[in-house]
Amino acid sequence: MSRWLFALLVALSVALPLIAEDKKEEKKDAPTGQWTKEIESGAELKLDFTKKDELKITIAAGDAGLIINTKIKIEKDGTIKAKTTSVEKKGDFPVEVKKDFECSFKIKFDGKTAKVTDYTANENEDQGKHAVEGEYKKVEDK
Repeated sequence: MSRWLFALLVALSVALPLIAEDKKEEKKDAPTGQWTKEIESGAELKLDFTKKDELKITIAAGDAGLIINTKIKIEKDGTIKAKTTSVEKKGDFPVEVKKDFECSFKIKFDGKTAKVTDYTANENEDQGKHAVEGEYKKVEDK
C-alpha cells in the first residue's frame, strides 16, 4: 500500500506542474511603434503604441482632427481592447467620440506594414470599421 501511495505522489509531483503550465495564459507582446494609413478625403489615421499598455489614436484632416487616448489590454487570442481615457477634438472635425468609448481589434505586423481586422466598438462601429480596418505603414523614427 505504501508503495502505491509513494508512486502516486511521485506521479502527481511530475504531472501537476505540467498541467499548471498548460493552463497559464499566454501573454501576447504589446504592439510598439507608430502606424499610419490614409483614410477618406486625404485624412490620416495614426495608431501610436509608443507607451506600454496605451494606444493613442489620432485622426488628422488638415487643421481638424481627433485624438483619442486609451488604455489597452491584450486578450489571449491577440485581440486588443481599448478603453478611452481622454478625447481631444480639434477644429470642426465632424465626428464626436464620447468619454466612455471602447473598441477592440486585431492587428498583424509584417515588417513595415500592419493589418487591422475584426474591429468592433460601442459607438459609431460601422463608420469606425471602415476607417480603422485595413493596411497601415510603419512611421519611421527620425
